[in-house]
Amino acid sequence: MPFRVDASPRVLLRLLLIALFMAGGRRVASAQTVMVQSAPPNAAIELMFNNNQAATATADSDGDATLAVGAGGNEVDVLIYIDSCTSSVRIQLDARGLQPAPPQPACTRVDVGSMFIMRTTTTFVVDITPSVAVHVSQGPPPAAWLLRGQAAARPGTGLNGTPEKGLVLSAAIGFSTFGSVADKACGNVTQCLNSNAGIALNAGADYWFTRFTAGHIGYLKPADVTVSGQGDTFNFDSSVTTRMLILAGKAGGPIGPVRLYGMGGMNRHEATFTTTETINDTTTTVNGITQTIPGGTQTFAQKTEGWSWMAGGGFEAWVNNTIAVYGEFNIVRVEGDITHGANGSIDESMNVGFIGIRFHLFP
Repeated sequence: MPFRVDASPRVLLRLLLIALFMAGGRRVASAQTVMVQSAPPNAAIELMFNNNQAATATADSDGDATLAVGAGGNEVDVLIYIDSCTSSVRIQLDARGLQPAPPQPACTRVDVGSMFIMRTTTTFVVDITPSVAVHVSQGPPPAAWLLRGQAAARPGTGLNGTPEKGLVLSAAIGFSTFGSVADKACGNVTQCLNSNAGIALNAGADYWFTRFTAGHIGYLKPADVTVSGQGDTFNFDSSVTTRMLILAGKAGGPIGPVRLYGMGGMNRHEATFTTTETINDTTTTVNGITQTIPGGTQTFAQKTEGWSWMAGGGFEAWVNNTIAVYGEFNIVRVEGDITHGANGSIDESMNVGFIGIRFHLFP
């Protein structure tokens, strides 16, 4: 849903009204809303449903008015007829198979021609001039449908969706850093190269119970920690491979097509520490006799598991009602005991940032 800024007070007021409409969530849309635009200023607007008067209103100086159908919770297939008169407009919504009432004298009727599904969340936006056009959304309409003049003529942001409740799946790639694990693996070895940062992968599912609260489950694969060091008589390579299950809650709110949110919860990690060390052959001379002491290679492995906390936040920007791009940053605490190998534990902090895509499956 693109946002645009115009310096004129009228456009700013219109944007404020749009924001208030969207802040009200589905309260207006739950009554099946008809929004009339560009009718004659101060015209009488009449809304008919199945040949019965459903609502009336008076258009403002821009020719705009909003009316509620009040047809109840059942899904209905409707045809739309628009009668334009000198100082009045009649909008007729008729269920399939019902004959519409004839137009009043001196009025011009437009039969929209298409059949529309009207649900409890449906909003019809009816533009009267320069020619009659009807737009339909299931929920609040995109702001671009409600702007006019210079604001409507400006290029949009490409964001035409609305953050909604329901199931959302996501996949992302990002960057992670893992505490001081690499420095500890080097110990006091001076010739040591290490990396505790790199590419991370994430997949998850959110269920938004409302547009403001959600539950989250996710899988996180941070970058591996790698260490390579050597001394006078040895060399070693170490790595730490980690994977995590994330269980969290989210809370936030939409600003047009963008939803900002914070999140917090628990993570369970499994980390495998592997070190391969090679001892070089050495020679020693005892009583004038030189002897070679053979070296060798050995591998050590340890595994830790445990629960700890995580917290973070991000945004999602909806290109349409199905696809969004998102960014997220989390701080993940990694704590647990060694379950395989020598005794010990891990107590580190990980920073993770992502950019990815989300898919809204169903409400």
